[in-house]
This record gives sequence, C-alpha cells and structure tokens, in this order.
Amino acid sequence: MSAATEFNPMTLPDLSRIRPGYETVINELRSRMSDDQIVDVLDRYRHGGMDRDDAMTALDIDFLGVLYELVSVYRIPEPAVDPIEEARQAEMLRLLLNDEEVPAELRQPASWRIRH
Repeated sequence: MSAATEFNPMTLPDLSRIRPGYETVINELRSRMSDDQIVDVLDRYRHGGMDRDDAMTALDIDFLGVLYELVSVYRIPEPAVDPIEEARQAEMLRLLLNDEEVPAELRQPASWRIRH
C-alpha cells in the first residue's frame, strides 16, 4: 500500500470511546468540520503551537471536557518524550528529595534558556 493510500487510524475517530454526555456535542462538531480539520486542531493543540483556548475557539466548543474527550476519541498521541528533559527532571527531583541545592542549569528546561 502506498503512503498516499495508506490508512491513517488517527484520522477516523473511535466513536465507541465517546463517554455519555459528549455524543451530541461531538456529533454537532463533526457536522460542521471534517475529521481531518478536527485532527489538525487537536494535533496542533497536543503537540504545541496552539494553546487550549485557541483550540477551543477553533473547534467552537465551550467546555474543556469536550476538548479532552476529542483528544481521546481521535486518539491523538502524547508528544514524544525528550530523554534529556526527563534526565534533567529526575536529577532535579533527586537533589530536592535529598535536601541538596539544585544548580541553576537544572532549574529550567534547556529549551527555556536564551541562546546567544
């Protein structure tokens, strides 16, 4: 199967995962937007580039629970784990639990530091 015709399981929602109380809102949203449009917004929300409020505005939804439900129904994966960031957090936690001082370079993620 070519990449162009390959089935993408993330495009189609798993409607069996919708919890009671969300069916009407999700069905109404799907009548206004295609699954691809919804997935695009959810991907940008989940993987950066769009904050929660902007995602809710783009989807025209009023309740945060609906956004979380959509992430589940559309099976939007969590962002990949950054092993360097995980190690930094583990070392910082180890130092804190041992009542040791945390060096300045461990207090913030490397991505927050300004590079000159």
